[in-house]
Amino acid sequence: MNLVEKRDYIHSHLHRIKEPAVNELYEKLLSFLEDALMEESEENIKNGELTSHEDLKKEVQKMSSLRD
Repeated sequence: MNLVEKRDYIHSHLHRIKEPAVNELYEKLLSFLEDALMEESEENIKNGELTSHEDLKKEVQKMSSLRD
């Protein structure tokens, strides 16, 4: 299966799994997204692309609201 097919398969079958599994998948996905954001941030710093304190606070708040 290619990436698009895998995403479609996951999306079309999520309604079949129980809440504990959904919660586990959700936490893993958030972790992957946070890791990707950190890697992106590290690259930005290396390239001299800095984020303002206010923008960083907004991003942290956005990620925190996803956990709620």
